[in-house]
Amino acid sequence: MVRIELYDLLGKTQEYIAKYYATALTDEQKHDQLKAYIEKYILDGGFLVHGFTEEELINRLYAEMVEYSILTPFLGSPDIDEININAWDDITLTYSDGRMEKLEEHFRSPQHAIDIVKRLLHHSGMIIDNATPIAQGHLPGNTRITAIKSPVVDEEAGISVSIRLLHPQRVDRKHIIESGMATEEMIAFLEMCIRYGVSVVIAGRTSSGKTTLMNALLSSIPDDKRIYTIESGARELFLVKKNRFGDTLNNVVHTLSRPSENSAYNISQEDLVVAALRFDPDVVVVGEIRDAEANSAVEASLTGHTVVTTVHSGPAESAHGRISLLCQRRFQLGMAVSLSQSRQAFPVVVFAHKCEDNSRKVMDITECEVTPDGKTCYRCLYRYNIRENIYENGKFHITGEFKKVNSPSPYLQNLLTRSGVPQEVLSHFTGKEMTD
Repeated sequence: MVRIELYDLLGKTQEYIAKYYATALTDEQKHDQLKAYIEKYILDGGFLVHGFTEEELINRLYAEMVEYSILTPFLGSPDIDEININAWDDITLTYSDGRMEKLEEHFRSPQHAIDIVKRLLHHSGMIIDNATPIAQGHLPGNTRITAIKSPVVDEEAGISVSIRLLHPQRVDRKHIIESGMATEEMIAFLEMCIRYGVSVVIAGRTSSGKTTLMNALLSSIPDDKRIYTIESGARELFLVKKNRFGDTLNNVVHTLSRPSENSAYNISQEDLVVAALRFDPDVVVVGEIRDAEANSAVEASLTGHTVVTTVHSGPAESAHGRISLLCQRRFQLGMAVSLSQSRQAFPVVVFAHKCEDNSRKVMDITECEVTPDGKTCYRCLYRYNIRENIYENGKFHITGEFKKVNSPSPYLQNLLTRSGVPQEVLSHFTGKEMTD
């Protein structure tokens, strides 16, 4: 047996295949052939690399030559939410349960990291080089990527990359409640609002659980109601229901925007919101408001459509302020007018937050109440109160409780009643205490 370092063996293997088998590799069969040639070389040479079994070694060499080196096992993992490359020798994994771990392995050099990321981007037609040192877009398999290479980042770092793995999955209210993100009453209240025509915006920062919560809320919509979803680049919503025979049970249209440098072929989220209204939807879902589609979403809600969306912002006032600013990118409205419209369009704001212990909580549900004299004011309905933050043994421990602060205002109750909410249903939310 010959003991050898991994990358020394990689170089030898590449030389061997290039010398003896390069012309034998066909496009149709090259992957299977290549792995077979790697295996032959390793076995014939009796090579050993510390820390690798024979099978692991063959797979790793193959990943270095064709796939994505040390990133390969994580890119398709359902347990990984994010891969963050801070530098060639500093990689952090974020797991679906909130854990963050440094990857022990790293690329062998800044250039090695750049080469692997270039290969990754190439499969989606993206380029990163000295002339275009920033690349962002989507990879196959619902993966969102942003990469920045030197000289924008330090030469010693090579490249910095954020890879977010999107896992479309059916999430229901049971999942939200059992995870401790919200109470049954809070979820039931939001479901009632969406079911009976009150538009809802879910605010929060990245990874706060906005999309997860939205998936759960939308899953409760009756099957005879038409849902039209609009997302940018990759699908995170999964709402189609099928029975065991494969028959579709509900009424869902999923759409994706299609960015293009040629304006004639560009299909924006704003275009899709406009198109949605021609489909006679019961609920219009904008995965995330981030640009001029904010104005179309506000108009859709103000003209009687139920709109559910998310926005990167803080709690209620911040959310409405953010939507207003985005609306002004499309039309030069005064701030007061724009803010008033966004408040009327989205009278219920949910603020989701990722706490220091990596748990996700609905920190508050707030109503923008319209008073009898026509003014607006914020009315907190539910809140998560943190009792204690403890940091010990390198970990945070947070304890708290959900509390009902107020009942829905007479204004919101009237909106819901006019939309057909049975009185016995509404009465569950008009008491002073939570029912669960």
